[in-house]
Amino acid sequence: MEQSSVDYKVVIQLSNNDALVQKATIGQLNNILNAFEKVTVEVVMNGLGIDLVLQESPFTNILELQHEKGIQFTVCRNTLNQKNLTAGSLLPFVTIVPSALAHIIMQQHQGWSYIKAGN
Repeated sequence: MEQSSVDYKVVIQLSNNDALVQKATIGQLNNILNAFEKVTVEVVMNGLGIDLVLQESPFTNILELQHEKGIQFTVCRNTLNQKNLTAGSLLPFVTIVPSALAHIIMQQHQGWSYIKAGN
């Protein structure tokens, strides 16, 4: 696969709180990091998907490691508001955007590849 000079960018939408889907997504993130020399990855969570990055997430340790490797984790403010949650409910490295869907649209407009995690 020829990729040495290409900087790939991918945004992954997660809106599912099924533990198997979350675990599979985490595995796919590792696969992406291992497949490309230069890659920027952002996981955008809305709806039930935000459960992945709540303080009590069973995946906290692996998510911290992935964040240290450059994975960005982003949550929808609309979802937080609907669930009556605050930024303090999230793992400390998570960023918040006003609207997950609007953010994904903007990323795609800037040339990011889009992947929908789970079903």
